[in-house]
Amino acid sequence: MHTPLGPGGTPGGIGPFVAGAALSTGGLYLLFSRVVVSSAGLWHGWFGSHYGAGGSIGATVLPFVTGVGLLFFDGKSRLGWVIVALSLAFMTLEVVSSLRVHFQPTSLPTLLAILGAIGGGIGLMARSFRAS
Repeated sequence: MHTPLGPGGTPGGIGPFVAGAALSTGGLYLLFSRVVVSSAGLWHGWFGSHYGAGGSIGATVLPFVTGVGLLFFDGKSRLGWVIVALSLAFMTLEVVSSLRVHFQPTSLPTLLAILGAIGGGIGLMARSFRAS
């Protein structure tokens, strides 16, 4: 009779894996809930630092409009697709680079408990991949 295998094809055990996944997921949630993300304002990141204090919206939007225009003219235009894809990539980069991430003040015992839960969960998951 075939014995069902656990995580990673080993007889390690599904129980420790699920417990470890829950523990590390809970720890990551608690860690990320202490993080505050705010915006410095759109177009104040990469292009804002290159094109003055207010940034230049045209540096990212005009190529997009040009690419869309090319695609409306000829939907199979490779140049149009490349321009649209690159301008969307640069706009995404601009939005992400304008974010500011701050960690809220947290007591040391709380932080150690959160990091311990993450590490313990990862350890339980790793142990479940070994043969018992």
